[in-house]
Parts: sequence; C-alpha cells; structure tokens
Amino acid sequence: MKAITGTACHTFGELLQGQREGVPFLVSLPIESYVNATFYPATSGELMTSPQKVKVYRVLRRLMNECKISLHGTLLLEKTLPESKGFATSTADMVAACRAVSKAYKLCLLPQHISSLLVQIEPTDGIMYDEVVAYQHHHGRVITSLGYLPPLRIIGVDRGGKVDTVSFNKRLAVYTCQEEKEYDRLLQKLQEAFREGDSELIGYVATRSAEMHQKRLAHPDFEELKALCREAGGLGVVVAHSGTLAGILLDASSSSCERKVDMLQKKMKGWPRTVYTFSVARSQKGIVV
Repeated sequence: MKAITGTACHTFGELLQGQREGVPFLVSLPIESYVNATFYPATSGELMTSPQKVKVYRVLRRLMNECKISLHGTLLLEKTLPESKGFATSTADMVAACRAVSKAYKLCLLPQHISSLLVQIEPTDGIMYDEVVAYQHHHGRVITSLGYLPPLRIIGVDRGGKVDTVSFNKRLAVYTCQEEKEYDRLLQKLQEAFREGDSELIGYVATRSAEMHQKRLAHPDFEELKALCREAGGLGVVVAHSGTLAGILLDASSSSCERKVDMLQKKMKGWPRTVYTFSVARSQKGIVV
C-alpha cells in the first residue's frame, strides 16, 4: 500500500461563539493553513504516531474499533500550528489523520462520522465539513450550514501563553436570556452575511461576538485592535474565544487591501506579540492524495 496524505485547515478563532437554547455553539473562521497527515501503511506491527499527538492516536483507535479494522503503520503530521492558541490545531490534526487513514483503508468516512469520533475526545471545531457551519462543539451537531466565505484577510496577534480548550469548556458559562437572544440574532445576521457575501456584516458579527466574550476571556489587545481597525478601514475584530489570538479582518477583494496590510504590520511591529497574517479559506474542504 502506498503512502496517503490527508489535509485539514486550521482556524483563526471564531466569527461567533455563544449559546442558544441552553446549548453552546460556534462558527469557526477557517484559514489557508493546512496540516498534512501522511499515513504509511504496513502489513504488521503497531500503529505509530507522534508521542506528542495523543489525541490523534486516541481518535484513530476509536476509528479502528468502530470500523472493525486493524491499523498497521505510521502516521506523521507536517505543517501543524501551535496548540492551545485558537488555531483548532487538535481538531485539524485529528481530521487530517482520519482522512488519510480512511482513504488508505477505502472507508467511506463522512464528515458526520468524523465529527462523532472527535467529539468523544474533546469539544471540537466543525472543520470536517466542506462549508462553514454553525456547530454545537460539545455535541458535534450542525445547527446550520452557512456556505462559503467572501475573500478576507486577517492581521492578528498572539497575546502569549496557552488556553487549554478542554479545561476552558468544562467551566460553567452562565448566559442570560438576553445574551442568548443576542447570539441568536447574531447567527441570523451571519446567515444573511453569507447569503449576500456581505463582508462588512461578517465583520460586525465577529466584533460583537468578541465584545460579548471579553468578560469570559478578555484579550488585552482587544480595544487597541478595534481602534486600529477603525483607523485602517477594516471590517472588524475576530478573536479566539478559547485561545490567545485576536486579529483584524480586511476585505481581500479591495484594491486597498495590501496597503492596509502593510500599514497594520508596521503598526504592530513594536508590539511584544507574535504577529500573523493569513488569508481566510473560503471553504474548509480538505484534500486526500
């Protein structure tokens, strides 16, 4: 059997994250950064993965048990991003690994199946679906499929440190009825924005969601990023609701986009932060080769 590579996109936080009808949900923001999981099949021996990637090993063991197969070989990950930041690194690693192994063993592994496997390991992002989805990350259920994003760029910063997603999601987040109504309104706005390709409305929703989340996990640069966004004529501010990332959204189809990117990079150069620049992935579709 030949080596098979599966990919999955990372994210830069979430366009929206909150709670509706008592159930937490999120809308991840996919970026054009992809982890490669390459599976090298063998005829015998143990399944080997990187010792640092315990969750990948665990999800593949679950895949073996559910599909009643014996996995022999080695799975290697390349182009992965730092964990506990808001890049959905753990989710991307596991999705890419499942895609590679399912192709190698000719399994018909649908996004719903991958979702059900991952949610047994930890709360997960919905990047196993081709389109951007509103997703119940504790239960692995899709609320609605939003479609594909318009062209966007992100100039963002990492405040440093780590946020353990599993521990963070175990905390009891109390939302008021008014907040739940606001999150429902924001999801409706986001659906409208995707239908119309309205980048400004996407930026509004992202900023409002970030504002509402500040009391739960404050990002120290949020107000300064909002001010920079206004100065640059950006669309809004996006954050990792259970991570360390925050950034400014720009309209990538605008003729002034590169000028704005340059301006923001210069402004952030003196910050004691790691600065990232990403293009948004218009779809979340992975590749298997």
